[in-house]
Amino acid sequence: MTKTQRFFDCCLDIDRLTTRITTYLQEHSFEVAISKDKGNPPSWCFIQARKNGILRTTTGTRRSINISINGTPDNIEIEIGTGEWGKNLLSSAPLFVIPVIGIAATLTKFYTAKRFESNLWRYIKEQIIHLKDSCAINSKEYFTKSDFRKYQCDYVEGYPGWDLPNIGGMLVLEHKKNEKHRVVFTSSDSREIVFSAEGIIKASIISRQKGLNEHDLMIEIIYKDKDGKTIQPVFNLNDAIITGVLAGINELVAEDAYLKNLYKSH
Repeated sequence: MTKTQRFFDCCLDIDRLTTRITTYLQEHSFEVAISKDKGNPPSWCFIQARKNGILRTTTGTRRSINISINGTPDNIEIEIGTGEWGKNLLSSAPLFVIPVIGIAATLTKFYTAKRFESNLWRYIKEQIIHLKDSCAINSKEYFTKSDFRKYQCDYVEGYPGWDLPNIGGMLVLEHKKNEKHRVVFTSSDSREIVFSAEGIIKASIISRQKGLNEHDLMIEIIYKDKDGKTIQPVFNLNDAIITGVLAGINELVAEDAYLKNLYKSH
């Protein structure tokens, strides 16, 4: 059954919301295809997803989840329904199958208690909040401006040379349209950790088992530096925002891996 919701006064970057929805579906083992408007800013996007795995292969089912995003950055209508895989509502705009990328299936365990569609709606609404004001309406800078999202971080540990948990700091997600995306942590004493998105192997939410703030949820980033060394720091953030921050990190990795060329095509 098709359900539709409308969102006003968000100043939302539809491309970035599309990336986050695509990433979420891939994390839940869906094969994903998208079709989108080439306008600036885009006025619509169509996402199609079908369950990946043995069951889908053996049964030959072609049923899919269809997600349509239409409107302007300040007046967006989102529709979720079902359809047949490979058939786009707009035949003039072919579907582009998104290749699987090497990011972790990190959100599944937090969303197993409810029906998938309800969880998908919940996730979309969370990301709309996190992406508010990410698009400059009617601006020539729409596809060139950068975006910096800042999140208060209680502490970080596990970074080489930082022997004890560092109390307090700011985690910044740098979404740069003309440069490499980055994740930057600046501590309360002005020390800095910088991750380029292309070096991030995996980001996931973990539960701290012992020590400071036991049982808190934390984001672990597994990163390979320029010397090929793998490091695994963890960042403690407020539980209310942690899934949104993780989605932002995965968005940076996804765009750096395969979607950035879509911006350049405009």
